[in-house]
Amino acid sequence: MKIFIILALAVACVLAKPANEVAEIEPSFDAYRDVRLLLSTRRNRGNPYQIAFRNFDSIRNSPFDASKPTRVLVHGWWEDDTSDISVGTSEELLNYYDFNIIFVDWSAGSQTINYPGAAGRVETVGFFVASQLNWMRENNLINFDRIHVIGFSLGAHIAGFIGKNTGGQLDTIIGLDPAGPLFSERRPDGRIDANDARYVECLHTNGGLIGAGIGAAICDADFFPNGGSSQRGCLTNTCSHLRAVSYYVESIINNGFHSIRCTTETQASRENCASGGGFWFASTSNAANNLRGIFHFATNRNEPFAQGPFQP
Repeated sequence: MKIFIILALAVACVLAKPANEVAEIEPSFDAYRDVRLLLSTRRNRGNPYQIAFRNFDSIRNSPFDASKPTRVLVHGWWEDDTSDISVGTSEELLNYYDFNIIFVDWSAGSQTINYPGAAGRVETVGFFVASQLNWMRENNLINFDRIHVIGFSLGAHIAGFIGKNTGGQLDTIIGLDPAGPLFSERRPDGRIDANDARYVECLHTNGGLIGAGIGAAICDADFFPNGGSSQRGCLTNTCSHLRAVSYYVESIINNGFHSIRCTTETQASRENCASGGGFWFASTSNAANNLRGIFHFATNRNEPFAQGPFQP
């Protein structure tokens, strides 16, 4: 709840001031100076290596392995490299897969009471990360067919801009409860969108008028657990918003988020979908199967959240 009280106060205070006054109270942020790209692999678990921007020596001296697939993780507002999208997700991915994991630490721009200021940095951070990935591809260090970008909240929109600035050629983008305030479903050029990669999947856990998420079907496949607005076992928006990361981490360990297809968002929000199952949130086969549509699944109130059946 604390984060959303801060958000309400910040938005009210900042929007009440002229633009020049907002700029005065907001510290400067330069993505090329302030964003850190932290590499984790099975060779350096627990001790991330900071990659220098477009620097061969930095890559050569790092544990990066060009023969391995790459996962890019991006945190949200008020978070940093200690957040669960960084620590928990990296840990479980490396437990099960031999990946290069690049964590985008833009905390110098996200840890501010000025939410509109942080939201305004999303496009710049996405462009910066895409520039690094484009350079790595040009130098045969990565293959876009083997890259997934996973972003939470504002980080989901950063993931979208990474995709936009890599020509929509990344294999997969997963948006975990993409942020809602100041992002319009009518403006795909200003947020995560289905055209940002070959396959884009979104999970919506805290939509609605007062939710932190955008709560709309804006991706190739959109999943609305428990209706997509509030999550079972949660009493606050903060809890429901953060559940998106918890569900994703659990899906890596043992994916039991079995879903059924919905005809409309209204059906999903009312948990009234009955058109058959056979789909799993965050399944590794979703991109390969070119999954499209709106989906719903129910969860338990506490961990483990998935109710199954589990993906074969």
